[in-house]
Amino acid sequence: MATDELRDIVWYLEGFSKEDEFLRTRFSITRDQIVRLREVVTPDEDDPWMQHGYDVPVSVWPAVDEILHCGPPDPSLDYQTGSYAAE
Repeated sequence: MATDELRDIVWYLEGFSKEDEFLRTRFSITRDQIVRLREVVTPDEDDPWMQHGYDVPVSVWPAVDEILHCGPPDPSLDYQTGSYAAE
């Protein structure tokens, strides 16, 4: 994927509750952070830039926090990476 195409992608870490659809949190991820994060949360072979969503287990949270500086996880939430096309 060309660098210009990467500028059109916005990545995020999202926390969500399976019990309460309104309980959500979102944390932005930069391109440099996604490069580091994909060493902790392994993407599919055909998705090196993590454009699909990937579960982020609490067990890897110390490494996630070191990369994103997002603080501790909320124990009532599940976490996933995600992305969308920038406008």
